[in-house]
Amino acid sequence: MDISSPEWEMAVVFSKINLYYFTGTMQDGMLIIPKHGETTLWVRRSYERALDESLFPNIESMNSFRDAAKSISGLPDTVYLETEVVPLALYQRFRKHFPFQSFKPIDPQFCAVRAIKSEY
Repeated sequence: MDISSPEWEMAVVFSKINLYYFTGTMQDGMLIIPKHGETTLWVRRSYERALDESLFPNIESMNSFRDAAKSISGLPDTVYLETEVVPLALYQRFRKHFPFQSFKPIDPQFCAVRAIKSEY
């Protein structure tokens, strides 16, 4: 992101495939990646299962986006989202609690990262 979009301040992951790729669990929730600060996996259901499945260092439980929004200070004007897979209804619910001005796609960056395979 720093190379392709140096102005980025926050990215949010919703899709289960990308959540699994980055955290090791496919729970209903979101991964908030701030440019400066700690990345957090917010889990709506099966919090205990997420803890069992994932080695991700920062996992929090949420009942709604409101819970996660309380932890964010200084929301940027533009948030990077997975525009190829996020349904409009999910986007609208998210934006209700995270009132950013605009969004940009993060899909190309995720595809580039996932294209590099490890021995595992």
